[in-house]
Amino acid sequence: MTTKKENIKRLGIYLLIVAASSAMPFVYFKLMNASQTGFFIVAELFCAAPALANLITRKLTKEGFRNMKLHLHLTENIRYYLLAFALPLLCTALMYIPAIIICDHSEWLSGFTLNNVVTAVLMLAAQGAVMSAGLIGEELGWRGYMNQKLEPLVGIIGTVLIGGAVWSLWHLPSDMQGYLAGRETLSETMKSVGGRLLIMPGYAAFYLWLTKKTDSVWPAVLAHAMGNASQSAIAELLGMGNIPEAASLPSWTDVLEYVPMIIIAMFFVVLLLREKKKIPQTA
Repeated sequence: MTTKKENIKRLGIYLLIVAASSAMPFVYFKLMNASQTGFFIVAELFCAAPALANLITRKLTKEGFRNMKLHLHLTENIRYYLLAFALPLLCTALMYIPAIIICDHSEWLSGFTLNNVVTAVLMLAAQGAVMSAGLIGEELGWRGYMNQKLEPLVGIIGTVLIGGAVWSLWHLPSDMQGYLAGRETLSETMKSVGGRLLIMPGYAAFYLWLTKKTDSVWPAVLAHAMGNASQSAIAELLGMGNIPEAASLPSWTDVLEYVPMIIIAMFFVVLLLREKKKIPQTA
């Protein structure tokens, strides 16, 4: 049985490697802004860093490579894969649509026709496999290693909150790219960083639940891919609507963007805690 001290040591090594990798966008800032190829290469290496940290930590600590949760377990868990596809798209839609309706701008949603929505969903399904290939680099680290070490130390709630914060702050250098390139103000960038900190626990709770239910990181990989891709899909559907040029919503509606993921965090934390109580405790 792994002791608490061993868990802390392994988690500490993993987090140090991840923290070092987060500086990559700063180090290669000029390369990333000089060419699309440079940006793509650095971005792919950045996304692979948590998985590499997993492998390096396992090797350094002589932990071995068991329990990396790389089996698909597809047949018996198809409902979880379907949920991993659908829920991120629904949550992304709920981050923007309620504010538009509340402000009495329903005509802005004219692009959400049945045909357009079905087309968007089919496009997302086609993109899922491609995007998942890249995002295994993140999920093999976060769900395939970090969560396994955090939970015995800080419990379910701590894993969701601390894990969500680590995951969010790891993105900080990439979030700063717009500011460093002069495309955003510092306040705009900090707003994005703060928003990510509020949103990530929701995804962290959902992905942790998916991983536990299926004993596999692949549903979390799919959900992560859909969470990313759904943002552009919803933006495209909104772009097809009858939205006047330079139209905007009141600033107070920005708060509504965070509500769906806060609810998701609370919902899946409750599920995780209830399911943990059902597991027989061993001495």
